[in-house]
Amino acid sequence: MLQKFDFEPSLADPCFFIKKDGDLAMNSIYVDDGCIVGDPATINKIIQELGTCFTVKRLGPLKNYVGCHFDESKNGTIIVTQPKLFASLKKKFGKLVDNAEYATPAAPRFTIVRHEKDVIKISDSKQKDYRSGVGMLLYLVKYSRPDLANITRELSKVMDGATKAHWKALIRAISYALSTEEKGLILKPKRLEESLVLRGVSDSEYGGDRETRHSVFGYIVYFCGAPIAWKSKAMRSVTLLSTEAEYVAISEITKEIIFAKQVIETANIDIKLPIEIQVDNVGAIYLTQNYTTGQNTKHVDICYHFVRELIEDKVLQVNFIRSEENDSDIMTKNTTQELFEKHQNKLVGNN
Repeated sequence: MLQKFDFEPSLADPCFFIKKDGDLAMNSIYVDDGCIVGDPATINKIIQELGTCFTVKRLGPLKNYVGCHFDESKNGTIIVTQPKLFASLKKKFGKLVDNAEYATPAAPRFTIVRHEKDVIKISDSKQKDYRSGVGMLLYLVKYSRPDLANITRELSKVMDGATKAHWKALIRAISYALSTEEKGLILKPKRLEESLVLRGVSDSEYGGDRETRHSVFGYIVYFCGAPIAWKSKAMRSVTLLSTEAEYVAISEITKEIIFAKQVIETANIDIKLPIEIQVDNVGAIYLTQNYTTGQNTKHVDICYHFVRELIEDKVLQVNFIRSEENDSDIMTKNTTQELFEKHQNKLVGNN
């Protein structure tokens, strides 16, 4: 139906529509909610046209969308928060959180290990609350709190059988989240060049899962300096080298970057090429550019080598970044307060 009004669906995302006839306008659809971005006059015209076929409720400038609140400051920075979700979190866990003030959502180097057979698990009713708490944290991570990604990933490993220690870790994470409720995702894009810039940073923690010994990867994708995608996830299989783990992390962020590139380009917006990916492992960078097979890397699966093709086509460029400057470090491990806050401040804040 939207095509009737000259909207074309993005080939990358069928819920994202672009109107290229006249002034550019973009329409994002989520179930029965829509968000139109463009020139005010164009937006008014579009809403009038849609009103001829649909019952349209106009809510004015973007303030709330899909459970998120958008607060724009005088300097143009937008902070994305989720007040309704925090209200639910307070209602369910407010009386359970302890009074201790935590500087980080988890202790440095803390990891979740699944229970042994003889360890007593929490009750079924408490396990239900555990799943509910982790679910709320996952929803926070998805939209406004990437700084909680790693501990939430850890907590999600025992959704089927948590112990008292796991429950304690959940309460600490929720306590920290509630004490920093005012923080939200920082959106302050900066256009420094004629073409717009996509950039990514990736990291891995070799053997980060202490039980399975699977490595953990994390990444953050920026568009004009604003974070638009992030992930913290355990790898599907064991990697034999830290270089291999970093290489897998590069391949994962590459998939996210290519998707973002496709979405942006369907709106006729030019992206600066090559797109830079920053990593803190020289061996992994060498592996992306080396077409020979060495004794230590000949086992690396061919499915990850598509990164090399994109580098050869000058779509990607993988560069080195010092570990202490790698923002995605907090996506792969629970760090010290100093490192956590250093990277957190680049992602979330408050007006």
